[in-house]
Amino acid sequence: MFRRLRLPGRGSRSLLAGLTAGALCLGLVACGSVQDASTQSSPTSAAPAPSAFPVTITHTFGSTTIPKAPERVVVVGNSTDDLDAVIALGVTPIAYFAKSYSGTDGVPPWLTGKLDPAKTKIVNATSGVNAEQVGALTPDLILATASFGLDQEYATLSKVAPTVGYENEWGGQTWQQHLQVVGKALGKTAEADKLATETQTKIDQAKTGNAAIAGKTFTASVGNTPGKIFTLISEKDFAVKQIEEIGLKLSPGVASIGKDTAASPTGALSPEQYDKLSADLVIIAFTTPDLQRAFESNQLVKNLPAVKDGHYLVVDFDTIAQLRAPSVLGIPWALDKLTPGLKKLA
Repeated sequence: MFRRLRLPGRGSRSLLAGLTAGALCLGLVACGSVQDASTQSSPTSAAPAPSAFPVTITHTFGSTTIPKAPERVVVVGNSTDDLDAVIALGVTPIAYFAKSYSGTDGVPPWLTGKLDPAKTKIVNATSGVNAEQVGALTPDLILATASFGLDQEYATLSKVAPTVGYENEWGGQTWQQHLQVVGKALGKTAEADKLATETQTKIDQAKTGNAAIAGKTFTASVGNTPGKIFTLISEKDFAVKQIEEIGLKLSPGVASIGKDTAASPTGALSPEQYDKLSADLVIIAFTTPDLQRAFESNQLVKNLPAVKDGHYLVVDFDTIAQLRAPSVLGIPWALDKLTPGLKKLA
């Protein structure tokens, strides 16, 4: 269960670290390497292209040269962009340093059956990454393009192993860009391109399969604080872009809601303002049943047309977090979570 919404940050995911706090819990032992081809579907299980190395990747901290195909990959991040990409490309990372955590085994629901804590050590890194702990794993590649705070850690991590950081600013890269960078680092550029095409096809299918919703409006919100709702108001937010890509439009009614903070893509609403959430589809996640009951007992909420018409979709925080930090394996999962609301609206 996700615990918090707000945390200062940058880019279109400026609230991601807060949204995903509590998302990837401390797991237990073991190491992994490139998965056996017999357990993976082609082409993601293919060996790295012989001509792919050495490869140099440029990012905000400089450039990183990877001399040969990595065999011991460590992932560091607040979200699972790199983790998803590594797994989808047929590689088992030896460890994932999770700067956000939840659950019991640290495996987000969209990676159930794909990420095995017995093979990938899941480390609670909410207080920062211990470079000595990373070094003890003897990695030959560290992927950290989704790591908030990397500016404070890159110098030490890059001494442990070749380390790839975010391109310009934390939270600014799309899921396609994360996938492309990881594909390049692993020598699997062609496979990464194919995965991007397959994932985009699933997004397109969600749009064509719900054509009747085209142009209808939505709001997406979080209830995690008594007497307050936080709702997305920025069209630059990845969650807004993701939902708009399947045909809906962010409700113009949220435009008048002031930002919660200067850098925030969300606005805060008090109970007497809950009517501003009105849209054809109202999407919301709560941290506790009490907060949900309090919201739903509000007369303004009861009077929302979407609530009266059954176009009110309560989702879990994993869904909101995945929408706000879409990743190659999480996108189809999140779209499935939205399907009941989309079908009712259609």
